[in-house]
Amino acid sequence: MDKDSSNHRDCYTIIVQRKYNHLSQTYCDHMQNTIDTNVLVIGAGPCGLFQVFQLGLQGIGCHVIEALPHPGGQCVELYADKPIYDIPGIPHILAGELTTQLLAQIKPFSPVMHYQQTVIEVSQTPQGGFMATTSSGKVFSASNIVLAAGAGAFNAVKMRVDGINAFENSQLFYSDISEPLMQSASEKMRVVVIGDTPDAIDAAIQTSPACTQLTYVHRKRRLSASPQALASLQTHIDAKRIELINGKITGFTTDDTNKKISHLSVVDNNKQEINLPVDYILARLGNSPKLNNFSDWNLQTTRHNINVEPACFQSNLPGFYVIGDINFYPGKRKLILCGFHEATLAAFDIAAKLKPDKPVHTQYTTTSTELQQRLGLT
Repeated sequence: MDKDSSNHRDCYTIIVQRKYNHLSQTYCDHMQNTIDTNVLVIGAGPCGLFQVFQLGLQGIGCHVIEALPHPGGQCVELYADKPIYDIPGIPHILAGELTTQLLAQIKPFSPVMHYQQTVIEVSQTPQGGFMATTSSGKVFSASNIVLAAGAGAFNAVKMRVDGINAFENSQLFYSDISEPLMQSASEKMRVVVIGDTPDAIDAAIQTSPACTQLTYVHRKRRLSASPQALASLQTHIDAKRIELINGKITGFTTDDTNKKISHLSVVDNNKQEINLPVDYILARLGNSPKLNNFSDWNLQTTRHNINVEPACFQSNLPGFYVIGDINFYPGKRKLILCGFHEATLAAFDIAAKLKPDKPVHTQYTTTSTELQQRLGLT
């Protein structure tokens, strides 16, 4: 079994109409050395989450790496509030709700989640396993890897203002909205939130209590978000806790040392120029998927998808499995249902390799005492 923390917290995120209410989130930043695991799952979209479930039924724990700050992958990022009609036995379900249900399904197996990270390097070990390094510097030693990356790792869309991204992680933040404000909670700061996404509206609402001045800049004349979020935003505007500017950021100026942004240049929709004072910028411009260069990982590909054996969905590297939209085999269809099937067969194959002296039988959750114990039902 995997090495896990005694203070492991449940990863259970409720997602409704793209408003993420993170009840808890598991990190293992206290692990300073290599993290050992039987299986490393890359990607926490629907297929990656169902892979966790199938591994759990086999009695195999795992760690999960996800580029986004929340689970759900493409389903949540691109169409969380749209219905899906082809999940067996469920006439229709919102993509965000599907993620919520998958998280509830894997809860008994306590996977260790690592959000806002991407795998930047994978190498094989002499023992037949893998070493994987993430963008945050974490190193994993895994007997097996399951890549469930879908269309690729989602990365924040950057601001298109010359030179401004040099201030990323000091004044400009694309991900965690709380980090810059936690460092200065006692100091009331001027914050500008940018973006037309529902996440941008959430960021403005959630951040306003910590600010002396919060300005929300967006380009669209009509905002798109849930009625509840729009009503809450209007309440903050009426109370003068948030100033709303419909316009475009065109540049910035720095202080006398040129080390800190002091003002943003904004042109509103009436062509008026505004010189906006700022301490922190929270840019929530959405995310776009980007595929890794898998040739660096020695994986064989066909048209940018990774070749796998359809019997178990293993790649050309023994112990490296690929499921979901990112794999290729004859007859491949890019459907969630197919990804669930692939995760199931991959889990059986991994179990057979991890326990070579023990036959892997097909068991049924309706009748198997062993499976029901693993699910916490008995």
